Amino acid sequence: MKKISVFLIMICLILTACNSNNSITTFQKTIDIIDGGKFLVNCSDEVNRGKKGNINSIGYYCGITFINTTKFIDRKGNSLQFEDFSMGDSIRITLSKPQDISESNTQFDATEIVLLN
Repeated sequence: MKKISVFLIMICLILTACNSNNSITTFQKTIDIIDGGKFLVNCSDEVNRGKKGNINSIGYYCGITFINTTKFIDRKGNSLQFEDFSMGDSIRITLSKPQDISESNTQFDATEIVLLN
């Protein structure tokens, strides 16, 4: 009986860990600011995703930084450079790993940035 209880608890923990409601891998945004070697995008929708009731009207920026292997491409898959992106461009961001975007977690590494416009 004890082994079954431990087994069920472990299954519940695994399912809970795999079912993160706010975990995001890819999202589309507009580049609001280019600051040094990173993009700042408004990620208020992602921060407030899944919240119920009154949601504060504070805006949140996410800093998107790049790693050595970050690919910059257009929607057809053609290679681009960081310099090919401008403020106001619509982009699709693929994060290096699924992230919970929250008020206290707004800095992310990207593995791919796709220019959509």
